[in-house]
Amino acid sequence: MKAKANIIAGTLIGAIFIWLSFRGTDFSTLGSSFRSADYRYLIPAVFLSVMVQLVRSYRWGVILEPLKKIDQWSLLSATSVGFMAISLLPVRMGEFVRPYLIARKSDIRLGASLATIVVERVFDMLTLMIMLLLVMLSSRSKLIELPRWISEASYIILLITVPMLLLLIFAAIKRDVSVKCFDRLFKLLPHALAGRLTRLLHSFLDGLQILPDWRKTAYLAMLSLVTWFLIGLINYALFKAFSSMAHLPLAAAFTVLLITAIGITLPTAPGFVGNYHYFCKLGLALFSIAKADALTYAILIHGLQFLVIIVLGLIFIPFIKVPLPALFKSGSDSAP
Repeated sequence: MKAKANIIAGTLIGAIFIWLSFRGTDFSTLGSSFRSADYRYLIPAVFLSVMVQLVRSYRWGVILEPLKKIDQWSLLSATSVGFMAISLLPVRMGEFVRPYLIARKSDIRLGASLATIVVERVFDMLTLMIMLLLVMLSSRSKLIELPRWISEASYIILLITVPMLLLLIFAAIKRDVSVKCFDRLFKLLPHALAGRLTRLLHSFLDGLQILPDWRKTAYLAMLSLVTWFLIGLINYALFKAFSSMAHLPLAAAFTVLLITAIGITLPTAPGFVGNYHYFCKLGLALFSIAKADALTYAILIHGLQFLVIIVLGLIFIPFIKVPLPALFKSGSDSAP
C-alpha cells in the first residue's frame, strides 16, 4: 500500500510540475528552438554522462571497501542498473535497488549496503552546498543574481546534512555508545521486533566504517567534487547548443545544476519528469533566457541523461542475473 501511495503521490507532483513547465508556452516557438539547436554538442554531453556513471561506481566502491573490495565491473553493473531503477521508479524508490544488488552479489549485509548509500547521499548534498557557496561568491560580483529561496533552501539542507554527517561519524567512531543508546530504545519494543532492529543496527554501523578513516573520507569528498563537476560540465556543454546560451559562464551551468538538484529532492514522478524541467527552466530564467529556449534545453538535457542511464542499465542487466520484475519489486518493497 505504501508503494502504491508513493507512486500516486510522485505522479501527481510530477504532473503539476509538467503543467507549470509548459504553462504559457508558445509551441511554435518551442519547435523553432528545437530546430535551431546544434545537436553536435550532444556528443560531449553523452561522453560526460558515461564518465559520471564510471566515477559514481568507483566512488561507491571506495565506500564499500572497508566491508569488502568489490571489482569495478560488479560496481558498474549494480550502479547502472540501480540508477535505471531510480529513473523508472517514482519518489526515489529505486535507491534500494543498488544495496539489494550488491548484497546479493557479495556477503555484505543489506543494512550495511544501505548505510553506504546514506553516506554517499550525504556527501552529495555537502558537495552541492560547497558548489552553492562558490556560486554565491560569484553572485557578489554581479555575475549571477540568486533568488532568496535558494539561500533559504540551502540553509535547510545544511541544517539536515551537517548534523547527519556528524551523527554518522559519531556512530562509526563510538559504536559501543551508539549501540547502547539504541538498545535502550529497542527494549521498549516487542522482543521479536527489537531483535530485528538490533541486527539491522549492527549491519548499518558496519557500512559506516569508512568515516573514521580521515584519509579515505577526504578521498571520498574529492571524488564527490569530481562527480558533480562532471555533471556541471554536461550542463555547460549543452549551453553551447543554443545561441542564446552560448555566452553563459561555467558558473551559470552550476547555478542551473544546483537549482535543478534542489528541485528533484522533492517527491517526483518516474525519471524526475516535471520537477527537472520546471526547476531547470527556473534556473535559466535567472539569466534572462527565453521560455522556449529554456524549456527546450530542459527537455534536451533531461532526455539525454535519462536515455544514457536507461541504455547503460539495459546493457548491464544481463550481468546482474536478476529478473526485471524481481528487481523493481526489491525497490518497491523496500521503500518506506
